[in-house]
Amino acid sequence: MKPEKYAKKILDDLELDNAPIPVEEIAAHLGAQLSYEPFQGKGELSGMLLRDKDRAVIGVNSAHPSVRQRFSVAHEIGHLVMHEGAMFVDQTVRFNRDGKSSLAIDPQEIEANQFAAELLMPGNLVKAAVQKRTSKKPNIPQRVLIADLAKEFQVSEQAMEFRLINLGII
Repeated sequence: MKPEKYAKKILDDLELDNAPIPVEEIAAHLGAQLSYEPFQGKGELSGMLLRDKDRAVIGVNSAHPSVRQRFSVAHEIGHLVMHEGAMFVDQTVRFNRDGKSSLAIDPQEIEANQFAAELLMPGNLVKAAVQKRTSKKPNIPQRVLIADLAKEFQVSEQAMEFRLINLGII
């Protein structure tokens, strides 16, 4: 099953159809405990998933902005529902395409990012929000649209821009 389908199934099962998506509630529903702590190091570590047969813990870097933390939780939920393994440690996702860390060549990391994007910014909700804004203001500047949507979905402007590109909207 594709990552987007996993995310859609969770959203449907929990009847979540309004932004912002409550990722903390989703984690709790899936039996994952959230732990927010400032991680050691240069701040590159954004999240981790630790699990055994009895429990799952999602660790989130509390030093990161709240929108980054939400993406980290969603990303780790993706690992939880899609991938086998006891531990996943994730570096900060970079949405620009000029750094080695942004190459995203690990298939499980790519899938977890796709899952997180669909969970936090469901395609149908993003498209409806874009339609609502552009019907009221057809010439809305792209930067304003991205900023408004990022605020509504409680994600970073970079994440929203990337999502709009992937949905073919911009």
